[in-house]
Amino acid sequence: MSLQIFILGVLSSGHHHPYDIKKMFKQNVLDDNSKINDGTLYYNFEVMLKKGYIEKIEVIRDDNRPEKTTYGITPFGKEHLQQEIYAIFKNFTRVDSLYSAVLFLKHVDPKKLEFLIEEAQEKLENKIKRDQAFWETVRDETPPAVHLIHDHASSQMKVDLQWLEKLKQLILEQQ
Repeated sequence: MSLQIFILGVLSSGHHHPYDIKKMFKQNVLDDNSKINDGTLYYNFEVMLKKGYIEKIEVIRDDNRPEKTTYGITPFGKEHLQQEIYAIFKNFTRVDSLYSAVLFLKHVDPKKLEFLIEEAQEKLENKIKRDQAFWETVRDETPPAVHLIHDHASSQMKVDLQWLEKLKQLILEQQ
């Protein structure tokens, strides 16, 4: 999951400090592969601050606690968020690479997104056809374990294609 898209998406709804975003990330991310630590989180905030995507809003200082900086998204950051969401769909390779973008689809043009999803579906359909054609040429010469692996990979691509169709329908319903 793209942490920068997640941060920008959350900041599009209001000002937050990194700890808030870390808690939201843990609540919204359902896969075990996406984890963040404080170093990664703060590094991403610094990078986006330097690029002008976010800005410091307020620094709160408490006597007994470390200072807490609240951030907001800039107009440039909102534009960047849109472009990153489009880019993720345009460069589609796997469904799980889309997860962070799917959380913030309200920030993009649904018609443009529908087009990008259709392109992703076409890429995946072509990949399935190429895979099947290749498999036909090597199937009889491969051991049973390879058949099992191919069956899983082929099934996963078909499930991903179905998921993309469900996503497209969701977007069409929300228009």
